[in-house]
Amino acid sequence: MPNHWLVIEAQFLTGIYRGAEWPPAPFRLLQAIVAGNRSVTAPGLGWLERQPAPDIIAPSSPPELRYTIYVPNNSDRRKAKAATTSREVVERRVAGPVRYVFALTDEESCRDAFHVIDTASHLHTLGSGQDQVSVTGHITSVRPTCAASETHFTASLGPAARALRSNVDVILRVPIPGSLSSLETRFQASQTRLDKSKGWISPVLAPGLHDIAAYTPAGQAARVAMVPLRLQKPGNPRTFRPFDPRNTVVVAGMLRGAVMQRTAGLPLADFAAGYAPESDLERRLSWVPLPSLGHDHADGLLRRALLVAPISCLPEVANVLHCLGNEPLRLVEENSGEHVADAALADPEDGVFAAYRRPSRTWTSVTPMILPGDHAGNSRLVRNLVLKALSNSAIDAGLLEDMEVSRLPFLPQAHHVADYRLKAWQAGRLMPYHVRLHFREPMRGPVFLGRGRHFGLGVCCANPK
Repeated sequence: MPNHWLVIEAQFLTGIYRGAEWPPAPFRLLQAIVAGNRSVTAPGLGWLERQPAPDIIAPSSPPELRYTIYVPNNSDRRKAKAATTSREVVERRVAGPVRYVFALTDEESCRDAFHVIDTASHLHTLGSGQDQVSVTGHITSVRPTCAASETHFTASLGPAARALRSNVDVILRVPIPGSLSSLETRFQASQTRLDKSKGWISPVLAPGLHDIAAYTPAGQAARVAMVPLRLQKPGNPRTFRPFDPRNTVVVAGMLRGAVMQRTAGLPLADFAAGYAPESDLERRLSWVPLPSLGHDHADGLLRRALLVAPISCLPEVANVLHCLGNEPLRLVEENSGEHVADAALADPEDGVFAAYRRPSRTWTSVTPMILPGDHAGNSRLVRNLVLKALSNSAIDAGLLEDMEVSRLPFLPQAHHVADYRLKAWQAGRLMPYHVRLHFREPMRGPVFLGRGRHFGLGVCCANPK
């Protein structure tokens, strides 16, 4: 057990942080310290890259401002006629410091920690080049705790379980041995980006070597456990196999069949097939294809999916993940028997998954929600059924502030509710609607609602443009 802790505290001088993730990732901290020292050999850096993922104590849910800026297009030769390129910016208003807490287990670690404190003091920006910070450090014998206005993030899942996630996990990059040397290699490569002998072509620089960790905010109860998948062409893992989102139920059925085949004869076969005990009908697996979102030109086609279950089923989901291993699932078309796609474990840092997981007060359906009832003759009944759908998905219906309902889509990537293929369901008794829900406080996804939520209907995304 550690008896001392190193605390690196970063205070944002302008109160603004423009990095993509919150809280700032430990690997971002290492990069910033290297930049501040202009060296990868500064005292203590070698020790820092070898440490396990630290705890992070940061201000809770800093307010966000999202906007688009346009910058000169100097690197993309495909856009020779374009004067500028758009870039999405997220500004967070940060009222307090961000603290990184490293456990110190022996006297040698304490000596290294003193070097880290001195080296980290040279850090000047964290986030974008505009986000000025001052950094201090100290060693304490009392484990740091967070104030009421802060959140304590702990690394709950390491690389061995990188594909298994809960809905409250925050995916952050963390250093590993070799990170510093990769940053030096990247810097040296950047010095020759403009080379007349190469036709002035700027090479693509490899990212710095790092790993990822799932950070869990203390005090926030997870609703679901999930496994991200990417749909790819058979035998070609580098190429996506897109599907029409109007066939989301069909794709979900192929995923279900593939999971059933992989788990056949095992104790968890019923769970993997979506069969729940009568005492708890929600204790089951869902197969949810995800339309492509996340940027202005996203086409809404199905290229990714999630295997999802309530967080109480985490052991079963972990067993399903173990059964998947490194071999992709085979998606087979029901009528023809053709092998049309593979479903492989996906990169959890993929930006499309973020559109379905990040916190937001507004959630909009990408596929229509099937109301959990047989009659909705007026707006009051529709609202009551939406509240019921929220409760069925373990979401506090009391947080709903306002809602919009339509048979027409709210998003350009979605379609009219009549266009979706509902397979063998009794379509005459179903009530599909697109919804836009506004909550009183930010809520973290994913949000899947209604009677078809186990098969990719009622899929909502966070605060779309």
